[in-house]
Amino acid sequence: MTIPSKTKTDGDVTVDMGKSAGQGVFWLTLAKLYFMATGFLLVVFLPALFEKLSGDSSGELYGRYRLVVGLVNLLDMVLIGGTIQAVSKFISEREDRALSVKWQTLKIQTALGGGISLALLLGADRISELLWGKQDLALYLRLAAPIVLLYSYYAVIIGCMNGLKRFRHQAMMDILFATLKVGLTVALVAAGLAISGAIGGFLATAAVLLALSTAVLGKLSPGEQVGWRSILSFEWKTLVFAFFLNAMLMVDLQLLPRLAPPELGSPESQAGIYGLALQLGQLPYIATISVAFVIFPLISRATFDRDLEKAKQYVATTNRYVVVFLAGVVSVLATEAEPILSLPFFPDVFAQGAGSFAVLLVGYMFFACMMVNANILTGAGAPSLSAALFGGMLLLSSGLNVVLIPRFGGLGAASASSLAMFAGAVAAGVMSYRRFAATVPALTILRAAAGAFGVFVAGQLLPSGTGVAELCLRLVIKFVLYCVLLWVLREVTSKEIRRLRVSRAGKR
Repeated sequence: MTIPSKTKTDGDVTVDMGKSAGQGVFWLTLAKLYFMATGFLLVVFLPALFEKLSGDSSGELYGRYRLVVGLVNLLDMVLIGGTIQAVSKFISEREDRALSVKWQTLKIQTALGGGISLALLLGADRISELLWGKQDLALYLRLAAPIVLLYSYYAVIIGCMNGLKRFRHQAMMDILFATLKVGLTVALVAAGLAISGAIGGFLATAAVLLALSTAVLGKLSPGEQVGWRSILSFEWKTLVFAFFLNAMLMVDLQLLPRLAPPELGSPESQAGIYGLALQLGQLPYIATISVAFVIFPLISRATFDRDLEKAKQYVATTNRYVVVFLAGVVSVLATEAEPILSLPFFPDVFAQGAGSFAVLLVGYMFFACMMVNANILTGAGAPSLSAALFGGMLLLSSGLNVVLIPRFGGLGAASASSLAMFAGAVAAGVMSYRRFAATVPALTILRAAAGAFGVFVAGQLLPSGTGVAELCLRLVIKFVLYCVLLWVLREVTSKEIRRLRVSRAGKR
């Protein structure tokens, strides 16, 4: 049955999660917030730097960069997402396996990551022609090829940290990675290296962080041995899952150049405008990655111990908090989409992506909810369900993109992806409910929707302004209003806030 939002059981599991995972949520959320902030700096600086150095006011140079880096990121994140989950699962179940799991997975990654990097090096011309209809991006693909191998090794180290519940170290690596990537990328682009500089900064960051993370992880004690076949038998499922997931994040952008209507501008220009909107629109998903990382080993351990009641409570509480938080963030940002993309540090052409940005924010709210439940299913030992879920969503998104992009360009791509994400979120919720008999309470959804509607109404009444200060003030007012509405509607109560304070005290 559905667990109500206000019960003693819900309160007990809130305290339990605070004591067992509070540090993980805190550190990984801090790291992801920092990642978002530094990533926003990259979004701000790169389009302006490309325009200043090349004189291109159409966004084409930024579009080329986003296409190449988007493809490489897809491959990187497949290896990272699939490998971290596999390594974390085997280690979280028995921590004395850590050393064996690390070395066996590194062998697997040498074959997988090395094979993909080699394919990019040798097949860059053909890949560029097939995907984007031109070969002049092949050079950048070759430059970026080693990143895939470096990332595949890095994923093993981060997976060890996650499985050992060394969340603070994992967060520190995220923070260092974000800092170094932004610094090196901006510096090399500003030095006049353009797209090569941006990719070179990415490559250098991957190499440095692999060395640093290995040093931070340190020596692991010998323990139970695990064969590579056992790991691969689980990892291939998480890799398939990660491929479908990350392809979903990039399929709209990669299809856009081939299908874009010519009357809306050059393919590269449309890709640049949409690429910026896409990066900003993924904020809800990025904001909840830390929750997915923390809930995964908790669910994995609970199901391994056959403590199904605890797993059920984790599912209900996690889903409720994610929905309540994201509904507020998305409603606030979506109602200010045009002012955000009209800020003075963005070249003027990118304001054309405001509609796509607003639609993508809503879509990625659904995607984040889907992602949390997919990690729950995978942690419970059912990665094939998660893979099937994302595979179906990818097929649906691809089909909708093929239909809508030729008619509406970037807005069509955003709409296609968001519709597929909504369908995926519903399916993931049903799967999670059928396995754990727990989901988001209906009253929580209604109250969050009411709060979001209140934010929309407030947006029509508040005075408009084009300055950064005015925009920030409106964002703060709207989010405070959303929180007040949740308080009035009794979705958030004083008793619950006191429970959270208790959990924080227990953590310390």
